[in-house]
Amino acid sequence: MTRIVILGAGFAGLTLAAELDGLASEGKADVTLVDRARDFSMGLNLQWAFAGRRSPQEGQRMYASLRPRHVRFLHDEVVAVDTANRVVRTRSASLPYDRLVVALGAELAPEAVPGLAEGAYNLFELESVLQFREAVRRWEGGTLLIAIAAVPFKCPPAPYEYAFLVDDALRVRGVRDAVRLVLTTPEPQPMPVAGKAVGDAVRGMLAERGIEYLPGHKPNAVDAANRRVTYENGAAIDYGLLAAVPPHRAPKVLRDAGLADASGFVPVDLGTFRAAVPDVYAVGDVAAIRLPTGSPHPKAGVFAEGQALAVARRLAAEVLGEEPPSYLGRGTCYVETGRNEAAPAEIRLLEEGGPAARIEAPSTKGLESKRQFEAERLERWFGG
Repeated sequence: MTRIVILGAGFAGLTLAAELDGLASEGKADVTLVDRARDFSMGLNLQWAFAGRRSPQEGQRMYASLRPRHVRFLHDEVVAVDTANRVVRTRSASLPYDRLVVALGAELAPEAVPGLAEGAYNLFELESVLQFREAVRRWEGGTLLIAIAAVPFKCPPAPYEYAFLVDDALRVRGVRDAVRLVLTTPEPQPMPVAGKAVGDAVRGMLAERGIEYLPGHKPNAVDAANRRVTYENGAAIDYGLLAAVPPHRAPKVLRDAGLADASGFVPVDLGTFRAAVPDVYAVGDVAAIRLPTGSPHPKAGVFAEGQALAVARRLAAEVLGEEPPSYLGRGTCYVETGRNEAAPAEIRLLEEGGPAARIEAPSTKGLESKRQFEAERLERWFGG
C-alpha cells in the first residue's frame, strides 16, 4: 500500500485529502494529513471580519469535522523532514512515506524589514487585522499607508482589497476627506501576472476612490518611533497608521531540510509539481513555480487547489496504473472592491503566448459569487 503524507491542510492539503479519500477507502493508499492548527478558514475571512460582515468564527471549520473520513488527520507540528530516509517527524510521531506532498503554505517574515513588525499591522494575521480594524474605526485624519513589503506574496489582490475596504470604512464615518490613503508596492502594477488590462482596471478603481498608488516602492526600513517608511528607491513616507503585507518565505522546517532554494521557496516543475528530491511534491504558496514565459506562478488559493488536484490525480494514476491528467492553470479570483461588490478576475496561465486574463466590472453579484466560492469548498471539505 502506498503511504502518502500531506503536510498542511490549507486549500491544497484539503483538496488532496478530498481527492485521495476514495483511494484510501479502497485500501490502495494510506493517506495522512498533518496540520498544527485545529481549524481552517480562508484568507477572505480576515477581510470580511475587518469589514464587519462576520465574526472570524463564522468562517472557521474544525479539522475534526473533515469530510474525507478515510484520510487520517494528525493535529501536530512538523519538526523535521528527512528526505534521505523518507520520514517526516512531528512532535508526537514519525511518519514514513512513499510519496510526500508539501503544502505548508508561506511563513510570514516581518522581521526581514527592520522595524516592520513593530510599526505595522500585519494584514495576514487575524489578531493584527482586528486591531487594525479598531484603529481605522478611531482614525480621524492623516496618512494611512498600506505597504506591500516584498514579492511574491499570497493572494495577489489582498492588499488592494484592504485599500478599498479601508476607503469604505472611512467614508461611512465621514472622515475620508481628512485621510491621505496610500498603497505602495514593489510591483510594477497591480497583479502583474494578470497583464496590463487587469492592472489598468485596478489602477482605475484606486484612482476613482482617491487612493494614491505608488508602484516600484520596496520598503527597506520602518522607523516606528517617528512613523516613517523609507524605500529602496530613496522615497520616504510619513504615516499615522501603517498596515503591511510582510515578506513571505517557506517555513523553516523546509528550509532546514534543504528543500528551499535562494528564492526562499521550494522549486518544483510546472505541471508535475515534483521537487528536486525523489517522490516529493510541493504545491500552493510554499512552491516556487515558473510559467513558460519565465514569470512566477501566482500564489493564490484557487491555484493551490488546481495544483493539488493535479498532484492527487497523478498519485492516483500511479497507484492505478493510469495516465495522469494535465494541469490546466486556470482560476477565478473575486477581487473585493468595497461597496459590497467584487470584480471577478479570470486568468488562464498556460495560454499560448503567455497568461490571458480579464476582469469584470465590480458588482453585488460578484461578491455573491465569492460567497458561493467559499461555501462550495467548505461543503466539499467539511460537509454541512
